Amino acid sequence: MAERLNLSRSRLAFALGIICFANFLNYLDRQVVSALESEIRPAFDMTKAEFGTLWSAFTIGYMVFAPLVGYAAVRWRRTLIFAICVLVWSLATIGSGMATSKFALYASRFLIGVGEAGCLVIGPTLVVDLFSEQVRGRALSLFFLGLPLGGTAGYIIGGVITEHFGGWRNAFFMAGAPGLLVAALILFLPEPPRAPAPAGAPAGLAAYKALFKNRTLMLIILAQAFAVMILVPLLHFGISFFEQERGMTKVQATTSLGVTALVAGVLGSVLAGVLGDRLARRTRGAYALLAGCAYLLALPAMLIGFSVQGHAAILTALTIGATCLFLCMPAVNTQIANVVRPEQRAMAYALAVFVLHFLGDMAAPPAFGAIAESIGTGEAFVRFAGVLGLAAGCCFLAVRSAARDVAAAAAERT
Repeated sequence: MAERLNLSRSRLAFALGIICFANFLNYLDRQVVSALESEIRPAFDMTKAEFGTLWSAFTIGYMVFAPLVGYAAVRWRRTLIFAICVLVWSLATIGSGMATSKFALYASRFLIGVGEAGCLVIGPTLVVDLFSEQVRGRALSLFFLGLPLGGTAGYIIGGVITEHFGGWRNAFFMAGAPGLLVAALILFLPEPPRAPAPAGAPAGLAAYKALFKNRTLMLIILAQAFAVMILVPLLHFGISFFEQERGMTKVQATTSLGVTALVAGVLGSVLAGVLGDRLARRTRGAYALLAGCAYLLALPAMLIGFSVQGHAAILTALTIGATCLFLCMPAVNTQIANVVRPEQRAMAYALAVFVLHFLGDMAAPPAFGAIAESIGTGEAFVRFAGVLGLAAGCCFLAVRSAARDVAAAAAERT
């Protein structure tokens, strides 16, 4: 915790800033490819389904290496592992711009996933260990601003660099370069002390198996898996939807989706931190409850956004829906932190990464691409949006078991 480390406010702010900026680059480097569908598909003679598989290649690297990173983070210095992960994904992003074949592009996306596996496994654990439970939701909400801010930057860099600064390959070079500096800065971050595991606690693979018995954790992970089935296709195919079915130019499409993500992400993250921390004073399932309500509200907004034709109506509806989705990310991850012991958090986040990507976005992008080719991207979005109802249901079930699991985690620490 911050008090145990005796960190000054400025050093604590520096640490949080670097961790948050790494997460910003995490989503920027992941997302820039989605702004370049119109350029990459003809350059490599790809179908929509093959373009969707670029996300799957990333996801395979991401979910396979997340449990390994989680295992390593329990035993070795987390900031060192984090720095190596940032370096790997940054070099792979630069490599994407150098790719001359489909295989090379798929390999680069796989390696981006390998590196980024460390960000959402180690990043939240460092934040949680630096900040007290009373402000944990707000601290994590700042960390998860990386998704809307980085995603927006990815779209804008993809659109602007392609249009005005030498083509789509330069967009990857611009996206990957800052990570080389950030990787070096992470090495200077303080390593928060970790609570020792209770006597007799399972280790290795058995520790992962033990997490499956945590009902609240598994319901939250399942809710996230359902949500990414619509969120990832939106991020990956949203630009082409605006261009091909709503008549926007490249810059209009990237700017529209980027600004939507930015506004929704900031609003959603701020609301998650403020409302979640306040509700947590009344119920131990506060963050799951908040996420369930947000998923439920996102459903009709998404259905309207993908059905109407007017640009203003589309962006208004999608901004409301995206605000609800972005609100859920810090909420569900704070709930995860609260229902497991401190030394389990890295492995819990790693398990979440593996399961939600295995069940959610590994298959969703190519499946969405294949369906979109036959019925249209807008209609495919309408059909996929129904999974948000399932996500909400999982969160509401998690509320019922949260008090028991939070109390169990606290009892095991004593």
